[in-house]
Amino acid sequence: MQKTLFKILLFCLITACTVDYDLKQTNIDEPNRLVVNSFLNPEKPVCVYFYTIDRTNAGFVYNTAKNLHVKLTEDDHVLFDGLCADTIFVMAHHPRAGSRYRIDVSLTGYASVWAETTVPAAITCKTRAEHFNVSDSNYNHSGYMYPEMKYYLSDFAGNYKQENTSLFVLAYSVLSGDTLVQSYDLYSSNVLLDPINRSNGNELKDEEVGSSYYEDYMRIKNRNLPYLDNLIFITRMHPNGYYDYTDVWGSIGTPPTWIPYDVEKYNVKLIAAGPEYDMYHRTFYEQTTFIRYDDFIAYIVYQPIQVYSNINGGLGIFAGMNETNYYFDVPVQADNP
Repeated sequence: MQKTLFKILLFCLITACTVDYDLKQTNIDEPNRLVVNSFLNPEKPVCVYFYTIDRTNAGFVYNTAKNLHVKLTEDDHVLFDGLCADTIFVMAHHPRAGSRYRIDVSLTGYASVWAETTVPAAITCKTRAEHFNVSDSNYNHSGYMYPEMKYYLSDFAGNYKQENTSLFVLAYSVLSGDTLVQSYDLYSSNVLLDPINRSNGNELKDEEVGSSYYEDYMRIKNRNLPYLDNLIFITRMHPNGYYDYTDVWGSIGTPPTWIPYDVEKYNVKLIAAGPEYDMYHRTFYEQTTFIRYDDFIAYIVYQPIQVYSNINGGLGIFAGMNETNYYFDVPVQADNP
């Protein structure tokens, strides 16, 4: 009897999640909006992007916005107040750490928007790096060798206690022409890291970093920063060359040719994230990385996550940040010519 009741209940739960009719188009009158996007970084000149989101019969579409009136202030001092004829607003002025910024934007036919943010002070640390022994799993059949680096960060310093700042740690390989190639899996066992983007790996890197890795970046929230004394992580870098097997196939005893790749240096980037930058990136990651397949069981209870925006009356993000970059020489690997 109990098994029969259980089967009936299970059938009801499953069929309750399915429908055999088409939902009509919503009648919600969502207005057209201005979109403002900018990260204020003392390392770079002020740059703001403007768009509009416009309603059409097929849904909403993005369009570039031009001929806007823009007012930008720094600690109540007017930096710019006038017409921006292009969709990108650029100034030679660099944002200053500790300063408060406000932007007001208006465009005919759209509601005026505004936003405020503060640029945090940079976070610094002591750094050290060493080449980590490459495992067999890092060999790709295309002939590329993926070097791994082990990074040691310690003695963190910054004004994060007063500025409500969080920390993002990222790693890059710098190619010729200052092209950055990001490292996507960062192995670390530090308990202060935000677990939102943590995954369990199949291999134990070593006793210090364990087997769990973080996708794209490592985040330390503001309340944990005062307790961060050191951070050790291992990550895979861009290959500095590859083996060309073109002359090997069909030729017994012919070794492959080593073709060097122009990797100039490695880069560890510390991003001091103001609260707006922090909330935007955290919610953006949650929204874009949720697995949504037709046969994925969690899809039936999936709820979209609203990406954070501080643009009053519109959409987008206007956020302060600060970055500190550390560069390391590319080690010569013993297994490469």
